[in-house]
Amino acid sequence: MLDRGLRWSTVTVVLAAAAVLSWAFGRWWIAGGHPPLRVGWLAGVVLLGMGAVVLGMGLRMWRMRHGRTHVEPVVAARILGLAQASALTGAVIAGLHLGQAIALAPDAGFAGRGGLALKWAVAGLGAVVLGSAGLLVQRWCRIDDDDEDPSSRSGVS
Repeated sequence: MLDRGLRWSTVTVVLAAAAVLSWAFGRWWIAGGHPPLRVGWLAGVVLLGMGAVVLGMGLRMWRMRHGRTHVEPVVAARILGLAQASALTGAVIAGLHLGQAIALAPDAGFAGRGGLALKWAVAGLGAVVLGSAGLLVQRWCRIDDDDEDPSSRSGVS
Protein backbone atom coordinates (compact mmCIF):
# COMPACT_ATOMS: atom_id res chain seq x y z
CA MET A 1 0.00 0.00 0.00
CA LEU A 2 1.14 3.49 -0.71
CA ASP A 3 1.50 5.78 2.29
CA ARG A 4 0.16 8.86 0.57
CA GLY A 5 -2.27 7.02 -1.69
CA LEU A 6 -2.69 6.92 -5.42
CA ARG A 7 -3.42 10.17 -7.20
CA TRP A 8 -5.67 10.67 -10.21
CA SER A 9 -2.66 11.91 -12.15
CA THR A 10 -0.72 8.68 -11.52
CA VAL A 11 -3.65 6.51 -12.58
CA THR A 12 -4.20 8.69 -15.67
CA VAL A 13 -0.55 8.37 -16.72
CA VAL A 14 -0.73 4.57 -16.32
CA LEU A 15 -3.93 4.48 -18.40
CA ALA A 16 -2.45 6.69 -21.12
CA ALA A 17 0.79 4.69 -21.32
CA ALA A 18 -1.11 1.41 -21.58
CA ALA A 19 -3.41 2.91 -24.23
CA VAL A 20 -0.53 4.13 -26.37
CA LEU A 21 1.25 0.78 -26.20
CA SER A 22 -1.96 -1.12 -26.95
CA TRP A 23 -2.83 1.18 -29.86
CA ALA A 24 0.67 0.82 -31.34
CA PHE A 25 0.54 -2.96 -31.02
CA GLY A 26 -2.97 -3.08 -32.50
CA ARG A 27 -2.03 -1.01 -35.53
CA TRP A 28 1.14 -3.06 -36.05
CA TRP A 29 -0.83 -6.31 -35.76
CA ILE A 30 -3.54 -5.23 -38.23
CA ALA A 31 -0.98 -3.74 -40.66
CA GLY A 32 0.77 -7.12 -40.66
CA GLY A 33 -2.36 -8.68 -42.16
CA HIS A 34 -3.52 -10.41 -38.99
CA PRO A 35 -7.17 -10.41 -37.94
CA PRO A 36 -7.95 -7.99 -35.12
CA LEU A 37 -7.90 -9.27 -31.57
CA ARG A 38 -11.34 -10.16 -30.22
CA VAL A 39 -13.17 -9.32 -27.02
CA GLY A 40 -16.71 -10.14 -25.95
CA TRP A 41 -19.43 -8.15 -24.23
CA LEU A 42 -18.87 -10.20 -21.10
CA ALA A 43 -15.52 -8.46 -20.47
CA GLY A 44 -17.24 -5.13 -19.86
CA VAL A 45 -19.91 -6.72 -17.68
CA VAL A 46 -17.32 -8.53 -15.54
CA LEU A 47 -15.31 -5.34 -15.07
CA LEU A 48 -18.45 -3.45 -14.04
CA GLY A 49 -19.20 -6.24 -11.57
CA MET A 50 -15.70 -6.02 -10.15
CA GLY A 51 -16.17 -2.28 -9.65
CA ALA A 52 -19.43 -2.97 -7.81
CA VAL A 53 -17.65 -5.44 -5.52
CA VAL A 54 -14.95 -2.88 -4.72
CA LEU A 55 -17.63 -0.29 -3.91
CA GLY A 56 -19.49 -2.83 -1.79
CA MET A 57 -16.36 -3.56 0.23
CA GLY A 58 -15.63 0.14 0.54
CA LEU A 59 -19.08 0.90 1.95
CA ARG A 60 -17.86 -0.49 5.26
CA MET A 61 -15.29 2.31 5.37
CA TRP A 62 -17.85 4.92 4.35
CA ARG A 63 -20.16 3.77 7.14
CA MET A 64 -17.29 3.93 9.62
CA ARG A 65 -16.41 7.48 8.59
CA HIS A 66 -20.02 8.46 9.21
CA GLY A 67 -20.08 6.83 12.65
CA ARG A 68 -22.41 3.98 11.76
CA THR A 69 -20.10 1.03 12.38
CA HIS A 70 -16.61 0.01 13.45
CA VAL A 71 -13.99 -1.56 11.17
CA GLU A 72 -10.98 -3.39 12.53
CA PRO A 73 -7.66 -1.86 11.42
CA VAL A 74 -6.55 -5.02 9.59
CA VAL A 75 -9.83 -5.06 7.63
CA ALA A 76 -9.41 -1.39 6.79
CA ALA A 77 -5.87 -2.05 5.54
CA ARG A 78 -7.13 -4.88 3.34
CA ILE A 79 -9.89 -2.71 1.91
CA LEU A 80 -7.34 0.01 1.18
CA GLY A 81 -5.06 -2.52 -0.54
CA LEU A 82 -8.00 -3.76 -2.63
CA ALA A 83 -8.88 -0.19 -3.57
CA GLN A 84 -5.37 0.73 -4.68
CA ALA A 85 -4.92 -2.52 -6.60
CA SER A 86 -8.27 -1.99 -8.30
CA ALA A 87 -7.36 1.55 -9.30
CA LEU A 88 -4.10 0.46 -10.93
CA THR A 89 -5.57 -2.69 -12.48
CA GLY A 90 -8.49 -0.72 -13.85
CA ALA A 91 -6.10 1.82 -15.37
CA VAL A 92 -3.97 -0.82 -17.09
CA ILE A 93 -6.95 -2.79 -18.40
CA ALA A 94 -8.74 0.38 -19.52
CA GLY A 95 -5.65 1.46 -21.42
CA LEU A 96 -5.32 -1.91 -23.11
CA HIS A 97 -8.97 -2.06 -24.12
CA LEU A 98 -9.32 1.56 -25.19
CA GLY A 99 -6.06 1.36 -27.15
CA GLN A 100 -7.44 -1.57 -29.14
CA ALA A 101 -10.71 0.30 -29.73
CA ILE A 102 -8.79 3.30 -31.08
CA ALA A 103 -6.63 1.02 -33.25
CA LEU A 104 -9.78 -0.44 -34.84
CA ALA A 105 -11.55 2.91 -35.28
CA PRO A 106 -9.99 3.80 -38.68
CA ASP A 107 -11.24 0.48 -40.10
CA ALA A 108 -14.72 0.72 -38.52
CA GLY A 109 -16.53 0.18 -41.81
CA PHE A 110 -14.52 -2.89 -42.80
CA ALA A 111 -15.55 -6.47 -41.99
CA GLY A 112 -17.43 -5.74 -38.77
CA ARG A 113 -14.56 -3.95 -37.12
CA GLY A 114 -16.85 -1.13 -35.98
CA GLY A 115 -18.81 -3.53 -33.79
CA LEU A 116 -15.60 -5.01 -32.47
CA ALA A 117 -14.26 -1.53 -31.69
CA LEU A 118 -17.48 -0.86 -29.76
CA LYS A 119 -16.96 -4.04 -27.70
CA TRP A 120 -13.41 -2.97 -26.89
CA ALA A 121 -14.64 0.50 -25.89
CA VAL A 122 -17.37 -0.89 -23.61
CA ALA A 123 -14.84 -3.19 -21.93
CA GLY A 124 -12.51 -0.20 -21.55
CA LEU A 125 -15.26 1.86 -19.94
CA GLY A 126 -15.95 -1.03 -17.55
CA ALA A 127 -12.29 -0.93 -16.56
CA VAL A 128 -12.50 2.84 -16.08
CA VAL A 129 -15.39 2.21 -13.66
CA LEU A 130 -13.23 -0.32 -11.78
CA GLY A 131 -10.36 2.15 -11.51
CA SER A 132 -12.66 4.97 -10.42
CA ALA A 133 -14.26 2.75 -7.79
CA GLY A 134 -10.80 1.93 -6.45
CA LEU A 135 -9.88 5.61 -6.17
CA LEU A 136 -13.19 6.43 -4.49
CA VAL A 137 -12.83 3.65 -1.92
CA GLN A 138 -9.24 4.75 -1.27
CA ARG A 139 -10.62 8.19 -0.48
CA TRP A 140 -13.11 6.65 1.94
CA CYS A 141 -10.19 4.92 3.70
CA ARG A 142 -8.36 8.19 4.38
CA ILE A 143 -7.97 9.16 8.02
CA ASP A 144 -8.43 12.89 8.51
CA ASP A 145 -6.44 14.82 11.09
CA ASP A 146 -9.70 15.44 12.96
CA ASP A 147 -10.09 11.67 13.50
CA GLU A 148 -6.79 11.33 15.35
CA ASP A 149 -6.50 11.32 19.13
CA PRO A 150 -5.94 14.93 20.28
CA SER A 151 -3.38 13.85 22.88
CA SER A 152 -1.16 12.33 20.14
CA ARG A 153 -0.80 15.70 18.43
CA SER A 154 0.23 17.59 21.54
CA GLY A 155 2.88 15.02 22.43
CA VAL A 156 1.08 13.89 25.62
CA SER A 157 1.10 10.14 26.13
